[in-house]
Amino acid sequence: MKKYPLLALLLWAFCTLQAQEQLGIRLSNYGGINSTILNPAYHATTPFTWDVNLVEGAEHVSNDYTYLRNTRLADLLKGPNNLEFEFGPDLPPGAPEKTGAIAVDFFKGRNKRQMLALGNIMGPSFYVQVNENHRIGLITRGRMMASARGIVDPFNYYDYDSRPFYTPFAVDPFRGAVAGWTEVGLNYSYQTEVAGGALAFGITLKALQAFEGSYLRNSSTFELQKVPNDSLGGSPFDFSYAYTTSNLTDGDYSPSLNGGGMGADVGLVYTTYGQSDALYDWKFGFSLIDIGKLNFRRNAKEHRAQTTEPIIISTTEYESFTGPADLEDYVQFFSEQALGDSSTSFSRESFGIWLPSALSIQVDKSLNSFFYIGAAFTQGFPLGPAALQRGSHLAVAPRLEHRWFDASLPVSVYDWEEVRVGLAVRLAFFTIGTSDLGSIVRRSDFNTTDLYFAIKASPFQLFGKREKGFSRKDGKYRSGKKGKVQCYSF
Repeated sequence: MKKYPLLALLLWAFCTLQAQEQLGIRLSNYGGINSTILNPAYHATTPFTWDVNLVEGAEHVSNDYTYLRNTRLADLLKGPNNLEFEFGPDLPPGAPEKTGAIAVDFFKGRNKRQMLALGNIMGPSFYVQVNENHRIGLITRGRMMASARGIVDPFNYYDYDSRPFYTPFAVDPFRGAVAGWTEVGLNYSYQTEVAGGALAFGITLKALQAFEGSYLRNSSTFELQKVPNDSLGGSPFDFSYAYTTSNLTDGDYSPSLNGGGMGADVGLVYTTYGQSDALYDWKFGFSLIDIGKLNFRRNAKEHRAQTTEPIIISTTEYESFTGPADLEDYVQFFSEQALGDSSTSFSRESFGIWLPSALSIQVDKSLNSFFYIGAAFTQGFPLGPAALQRGSHLAVAPRLEHRWFDASLPVSVYDWEEVRVGLAVRLAFFTIGTSDLGSIVRRSDFNTTDLYFAIKASPFQLFGKREKGFSRKDGKYRSGKKGKVQCYSF
């Protein structure tokens, strides 16, 4: 059986790295500074005067183009360098893959394909409560994201492979981007009493350090058709694309600082109070997150290929592409094929990629002092032609909350496709969770998986916490003489 280590790597990269919003941490009233990633005012109901995140990490895999047959996450983590793969379309219909091998296959009969990736490491971060109304905090994060949206259905493997020659199909505008960056954010929130409850405003201003990035954008609808001799024919098109050059050599990857930028998150939280000992009765949040742009000014190249006449391009030469070291040669070759000169497509030595901007709405209801049910809807939107882009994400998460224990069961749907059931558990200062429990515990057609964790520190004394619940007066929680909470023994 052949081994396909490069194919496995490409599939893993294509299938994405994103922990889908990590709602097991974000919606919890004990989420502290970590909850400000979804809404910079969401920690207004956290019963701590301070909170510290030591480290938070996340990984998610999701796409609707390709999948691995009868696989789960544990199968991929067992000796990833020794994995054997089979190409599913080459197997006879209904035939199983070889024992110990994993078959790579492709979805059929769906519409435009989507892909989203984000790997996240949240470093040392904290907030402190300055007085009754003000909180300030600092957030440090390292992020990698890749997204592709609008890839038309005729590009799926089975449809394209069986398509007759000279049968045109429309290619609608699409975009894709990948970037790696770090950010340092200053968080501030202010909470005040209003009629029937409290209103909190929060903002996080972020300084960005841009490392590696690339984007590809098709700006117009054009027609494409298969042509004999491994060629493609197309009507006039308008492509723009850019990339950093600091890691286009063979060898070990070494991140290079190639630019910077600024970003911001803003949010509001409104809470109403009931008659129980719960923190609140209802909690409503609204936020705009990742408003900003990465500017790549060093080791950067931007190109544009705009044609005015139909052309035919041979694809045979691109089959010898082996890796990043060949990229510059092939970009010049494409410029010569499409525009008649290898340097014509070059535009400038800088480019920008907008952050994955999104609108998020959160709703939370207390059932009593320990049980809550929360919901969050996040909708991504691009702010410019070259942009990382989230999709739509809707989740409902019933949860049990206690000072020393949390359990959450988020049920989510991404881009209105499949429903996923997750699980998140916090024990004291350690949280582990997933938004797709099925991909971990059972074998199936593997195109998504998710895992995240956080290690935190927070005070043993809760702000306003009594031995038997919270003391509320005039809509506020106030400290009492019995405010200390005894630490459980584990």
